[in-house]
Amino acid sequence: MHTGPAFIGPPEDAEANKPCLVLDLDETLVHSSFKPVPNADYVIPVEIDPGTLTDVYVLKRPYVDYFMEEMGKHYEIVVFTASLAKYADPLLDLLDVNNVIRWRLFRESCYPFQGNYVKDLTSLGRPLERTIILDNSPHSYAFQPQNALPISSFIDDPTDCDLLDAVPVLVELAKAADVAATLVANDGYLPRMPYAERGLPMPQNVEEWS
Repeated sequence: MHTGPAFIGPPEDAEANKPCLVLDLDETLVHSSFKPVPNADYVIPVEIDPGTLTDVYVLKRPYVDYFMEEMGKHYEIVVFTASLAKYADPLLDLLDVNNVIRWRLFRESCYPFQGNYVKDLTSLGRPLERTIILDNSPHSYAFQPQNALPISSFIDDPTDCDLLDAVPVLVELAKAADVAATLVANDGYLPRMPYAERGLPMPQNVEEWS
């Protein structure tokens, strides 16, 4: 468990009563590759070796823009990634089109544990009963699995709807007094009902979100 000051500051006044949603980056919101990919949404130049820039090709997960906009209405958003800041920070500048990400944490804020980088939610200084992590890797939330909403890994499937399917689940979870107890009671809300089968209106201008 984390000791010492929290890695992030207090919530803004407008978000003081919101729960905290911790979002992974790679394979959860985007997929990145050093190899050129067709129709990359972003190309991020990163200095891998001193004095040498290498392009990183990024695909956004379908519906990520809609997902981020909706989550910003209900949660204080923290992106917590095991990636290096020199890659992730400029990527988040581009990805956060709705300015909903309040805090960014990178590899140096993770805890090395059994060959993995673990994101210790106690390091955020937020009540655990009001904190959720959405991540494709169970290793990342090994310290607090009861707070995790699992999601599949995204690589390049243009028909992927997992972020869209997660929206109504997370909107409902935001009302829970204890999100961890609710997640455990519902087995992490898996399997989830597809968004399209819930009888909810599809997001307008769907092509903009996919």
